[in-house]
Amino acid sequence: MKTRAQLDAGLEHLAQMLPPWLESLRHEAQFWPQFRALVDELMADADPADRAHAQRRIDEMLARHGLRWR
Repeated sequence: MKTRAQLDAGLEHLAQMLPPWLESLRHEAQFWPQFRALVDELMADADPADRAHAQRRIDEMLARHGLRWR
């Protein structure tokens, strides 16, 4: 299980990946399966007490790019 600091580092890495990733997409439908897989991996290793925190951060990073969960 990851600590909150490790979870936050993983979330920050994901947030930094988003701009170039989204710029290179041909179609948004390509994004969601890959993004969900990365999020699922982060959440699987997260302490259950930190999952709500992680979900808020994920929702915020998506909102910054005009995206919402599908």
